[in-house]
Amino acid sequence: MNESQALREYAQTGSHTAFAELVARHVDLVYSSALRQTHGDKHLAEDVAQAVFILLARKARALRHETVRGTAV
Repeated sequence: MNESQALREYAQTGSHTAFAELVARHVDLVYSSALRQTHGDKHLAEDVAQAVFILLARKARALRHETVRGTAV
């Protein structure tokens, strides 16, 4: 299952498996980006990464298919 399919499945059915797959695929990238943005503050970077995935979970249904296709998620 690719990212678009996993996100679509999560948005449509609330599949925890699909969302866990998305997180597993992207958590390292999101965390490392957050770590750079927080100038190496590991605790803050963890909070930022968690917030990113919380926002994704909350807004998954609102994302347009074209938006998802054009991003890393």
